[in-house]
Amino acid sequence: MSVPSNQHFLIRNRNMRNELLNQTDRFLLSDYPITEEQKQEIIIYRQTLRDFININKDKYLIDGISFVEFPTPPEFFQVDIPKY
Repeated sequence: MSVPSNQHFLIRNRNMRNELLNQTDRFLLSDYPITEEQKQEIIIYRQTLRDFININKDKYLIDGISFVEFPTPPEFFQVDIPKY
């Protein structure tokens, strides 16, 4: 008897994470009008997003959890995080 693959949960959430990273790219441009503190918040948020998938990988693959709450973005960054 084969074990069902939950890889699709990981792939879907990784794609959502990648979209959030894409949306934050503009904040790292040298001439984007944000404060240095806001820029640091974005840098930390982006790293948190990168770490998020790896930290939760077993929840997707082993436990079969389809969605884990994404990290909260900085207040000035308005984004709708998809929910499944």
